[in-house]
Amino acid sequence: MINGNITILESETEITKRILKSLLPQVDRHFKKAFNKCKSQIVDIVSQAITSSPTYNSLINGQLKAEFGLDNASGRVAEILNFWKNLTIEYKKPSIKKDQIIASFSLSMIKADYSDVFTTAAAVVSTEKGAQLEWLQWLLLFGDKTIIREYDVQIGPNSRSRSGNGIMVSSQGGRWSVPSAYSGTSKKNWITQAVDSVENNIMNLLSSSLG
Repeated sequence: MINGNITILESETEITKRILKSLLPQVDRHFKKAFNKCKSQIVDIVSQAITSSPTYNSLINGQLKAEFGLDNASGRVAEILNFWKNLTIEYKKPSIKKDQIIASFSLSMIKADYSDVFTTAAAVVSTEKGAQLEWLQWLLLFGDKTIIREYDVQIGPNSRSRSGNGIMVSSQGGRWSVPSAYSGTSKKNWITQAVDSVENNIMNLLSSSLG
């Protein structure tokens, strides 16, 4: 029998770091594969959340279509939603932090100030008098702020209506704004609420893909 002593010169922390470092390439390949696999499914989840909301339905064939005077409402909204469907998913390589291997990803769709969406023709309605009604900006950013004074919207079939179901009429003391059931701000609006509502779905999808 041979007796001997083994002395480990490195600390437990140093050994852990060496092990984690050796695992990084394998973890990176696994995470990257999972994220790439999820991309199309994430787009579907976000798109479904946006198009199943009451605001979407109101724009296509409801109160908002009449309030904004949207001609070709379905075409306009479809063109706008293409911006949000064009998701960019940026995968960030894993790194070692506090004895753990951590990877992350970012999900982006449009510019933070919405400028790329607001400048598209679909986001603006032109009146017979040449006025430009920036309906999408009003919907997403203006909240309950009064937008047009001395006018109200009269809902109902009308041959003069762009949408076919509502016109704006002069009204002394009238104050028109986006209906409060649909109005939004930069921090909380139709789109941000839809995306927030499926955050857990996206995380569950990623977790199952990594499993």
